[in-house]
Amino acid sequence: MRTTKLGWLGIVISVLCTAMVFAQDTASLTGTVRDQTGAVIAGAAITVKNTAQGFTRNLRTNAAGEYVAAALLAGRYDVTVTAPGFRKYQAEGVILRVAQDARIDVMLQIGNVNSQVTVQGEGLAQVDTQSSQLGGTVTGKELTQLELNGRNFTQLVTLVPGVSNQTQQDEGVVGAQGNIQYSINGGRTEYNNWEIDGGDDMDNGSNFSLNVYPSMEAIEEVQVLTSNYGAQYGRNGSGTIEVETKSGTNEFHGSVYEFARNEAFNAHNYFDVPGSPKAGYKKHDFGYSLGGPIWKNHTFFFWSQEWRREVVPFNFFNFVPSMANRQGNFTDVCSVPNPTDCPASLPNFQVPSIDPNALALLPMIPEPNLGSGADSVFSAAIPQPTHWREELVRVDHEINSKLHAMFRVIHDSWDTTNATVTWGNASFPTIGTHFIGPGVSLVSKLTATVSPTLLNEFVASYTTDHIKQINTNPAVWTRGSNFQMTGLFPNFGGKLPGLCLNTLGAYGGSFCEGPTAFPWQNSNPTYTLRDNVSKSLGKHKLEFGGYYVDAEKNELAYTDVGGDLVFDSTVPVSSGNAFADLLMGNIASFTQASAQPKYHINYKMFEPFLQDDYHIAKNLTLNLGLRVSLFGTFWEKNHLISNWDPAAYNRRTAPQIDSDGSVTGQVGALIVTPGTNPFDGIAQCGLNGIPRGCLKGHLFNPAPRVGFAWDPLGTGKMAIRGAYGVFFEHTNGMEANAENLENTPPIVQQPTQYNVVGYQSIGGQGLLFPISQVSIPDRAQWPYVQQWHLDVQHELIRHAVATVSYVGSKGTHLTLQHELNQLHP
Repeated sequence: MRTTKLGWLGIVISVLCTAMVFAQDTASLTGTVRDQTGAVIAGAAITVKNTAQGFTRNLRTNAAGEYVAAALLAGRYDVTVTAPGFRKYQAEGVILRVAQDARIDVMLQIGNVNSQVTVQGEGLAQVDTQSSQLGGTVTGKELTQLELNGRNFTQLVTLVPGVSNQTQQDEGVVGAQGNIQYSINGGRTEYNNWEIDGGDDMDNGSNFSLNVYPSMEAIEEVQVLTSNYGAQYGRNGSGTIEVETKSGTNEFHGSVYEFARNEAFNAHNYFDVPGSPKAGYKKHDFGYSLGGPIWKNHTFFFWSQEWRREVVPFNFFNFVPSMANRQGNFTDVCSVPNPTDCPASLPNFQVPSIDPNALALLPMIPEPNLGSGADSVFSAAIPQPTHWREELVRVDHEINSKLHAMFRVIHDSWDTTNATVTWGNASFPTIGTHFIGPGVSLVSKLTATVSPTLLNEFVASYTTDHIKQINTNPAVWTRGSNFQMTGLFPNFGGKLPGLCLNTLGAYGGSFCEGPTAFPWQNSNPTYTLRDNVSKSLGKHKLEFGGYYVDAEKNELAYTDVGGDLVFDSTVPVSSGNAFADLLMGNIASFTQASAQPKYHINYKMFEPFLQDDYHIAKNLTLNLGLRVSLFGTFWEKNHLISNWDPAAYNRRTAPQIDSDGSVTGQVGALIVTPGTNPFDGIAQCGLNGIPRGCLKGHLFNPAPRVGFAWDPLGTGKMAIRGAYGVFFEHTNGMEANAENLENTPPIVQQPTQYNVVGYQSIGGQGLLFPISQVSIPDRAQWPYVQQWHLDVQHELIRHAVATVSYVGSKGTHLTLQHELNQLHP
């Protein structure tokens, strides 16, 4: 599957050389040309020139005196207007931002065409009189000059009003552990759409991280659209973040940099062992960039490379069993005032005999290095090294005056070693994680000026990550021949079981350790195609096109075939102390997965759209749009996921449950007899007439959008704007429950056995309950968000615009999980 699609992408990219091709990471410039009496001038010649690269766009005003220059790269432009019998007009240094709809109205003066009126363009188009969308821009100057703890560009989106940081990270992190949980105007953090150069960049399993994090030295600017953007934007229900990378110019420019931090500037951790050196803390972020012409005025390149070398400590301060406890002596626990976890049933508080299987588990729990007796503590600052490297290359080529091509590649290499088990319930550094997460983003784009009033832009992109996690310290977690514990299933994956201790107060209340579901792999290849057409038709600026996504989420099941032991001081088989139970084999519960299959989750979507920016009057623009979200459901190609379907439940074939253990000797075991079905009511998706995603699709989801921008003074110095729109959310694999249908019977069984005495007494009871099973509706109902706002913009002084906005939103059909077995009073 992957090979086929990569070949298909290569064909698409090669075809771009001859295709007409339009994207939402560009800007547009529009306006009306009039004479000094206010009459419109038809046929005036407009030249829009990119001053850095030298390419020009030649236009003419229509019968209404209007012009539109669409699909312009963000940057600085000179705009020239000429007409017979009038002096030439030139606006120099007009700055266009990503996704900006700027306006320059021109009044030509009667005179010799060889004479010229020149204005400085930096102050033009500050107030938005063309669009009703809300948003903000993080400029290249802000990216390079503002100090950031972590140097991650995503941190700067909070400069835009309405954006709040929900990452819970003190400093920005790149790579597979990066976090993009930013709420926009109160929307869900996973409902935002992040794109680079018009191509998708999100991990589609969670929408919580990016596949690549472009270097801040390589970013031209970041546009954050927060409310009621046009119909050309979609896929997600909240904000849209568009990142534009730098391109080369007619002059060579470059940079060399390093940002460094180390422990010399840090204080001791409060819990450090007295006399110990400071924990190692080193961060080096260094790299370079270079851009310039390959062929002046035609072909340009930009290249950047960046490295990060980091060593950040992970601090531990945990209460642990004392050395005496590890030998089976619990006198210290029982001698404290009001002991809570004293094994009073043991003679002299001493374990009579330590089970040999327990000795294999003890290395998971570190020995104390501070305190003694009941106050024994393990304290450490474990270094966590991270190596990250990124290469970015972008080539822009002006094929001719009507055809512009761009190709860009970003490759991130990310490698870290965590002190604990990632995404697991781990308390100690005895088992760590080697975490590898390379990411790739490719974007190819072609823009064609078919005529002065017709443009077409086509974008093809591919992005993925390839996460791999393995446990470190195999000597601690590998199952040796001396470990003879039985299980619910024979396959232990060569691993020892994980363990958790729950106490009434001893050892800090509880702690856990174990290898969990590792080794684990994940990838999320996403292919996107976008075609946008821009047509100027009288007072209408039309945009129409479509957006197609074909995405996968390929991952190993996050199941632990080695199993998980729980020791609890309060259960019937306990001695009164959970650690003493571990030594003796008094097990509160044991859970084990039967298998760890690999899942291949897929989904597709297509969204056609039509946007009409109607200049109904000189000072009034209506923004009218419709996007139709044709969303496909999530499905697993090998039919490995299943759903609880009440319609498939047959009471006559359902096995009975041994509620008191009188039949099987185990409370909760199924009494399976001939003719009964232990998986009664569970339907495998894609088999026996069940839809491949276990639910019927809901394909047609129309999302209308309407807004206005009114310039009441007619001077471009003030705008009153308002809008209403509907934005459908395709959701991610986790929220759509596609991933929650993983790890379910009959493919994967994860039963639990309770109150077992002896490590070799586990199993032999048949299939046990409870078995966890997620149930989803039988028909897809995609979430959608209604957005509305009213705002006023006013230019106070040059380069200073004040905006006051009221913004509202309402979510409908937002996903939520309910516990159906919850007891109600």
